[in-house]
Amino acid sequence: MTANHTVIAKLPIWDDLPSFGLQLKQLIEVANSFIVPITGQQITKTMIQNYFKDGVLDTPEHQTYERKQVAGAIVVGMLKNVFSLNEIRNGLHWILTESAPQSGYDNFVNIFNEQAAENLLEPKSLKKIKLKSPSQSTIMQYGAVQTVLFWLFTKNSLQDGSRSGSTT
Repeated sequence: MTANHTVIAKLPIWDDLPSFGLQLKQLIEVANSFIVPITGQQITKTMIQNYFKDGVLDTPEHQTYERKQVAGAIVVGMLKNVFSLNEIRNGLHWILTESAPQSGYDNFVNIFNEQAAENLLEPKSLKKIKLKSPSQSTIMQYGAVQTVLFWLFTKNSLQDGSRSGSTT
């Protein structure tokens, strides 16, 4: 792989997430199994509890976490390095006022997986994305995904440069 094109793991669509109730530890394990291979960073119990407390993620009923919380944890885990929690909360609220959680999450995943498979330095067009007419929130999701991908590209480039002893 060249520095311009790094293979990035795929995110799971909604239907591939656990369909049964999870405990907090399991939620974190599932979310991190997708976040860590991509970002190299994990979410912790304290982070998740703060996301619920601060209204970034919807709190579960009866301490059992469902797909909605798993999907939310994955999205927050992907975005937290480049956006503030307030920006993430506002973005998630916007998406969820326009669509159901499954639809909003699957849009994000489809955009991420398609764009992550592309050459990161090649200009992208929303016309390449296989989504029905993109809404304003889909365009916002696209921008967020591009931000994360360029952050990952820059992070990997810096790591590759430091390993080779080069600054170029």
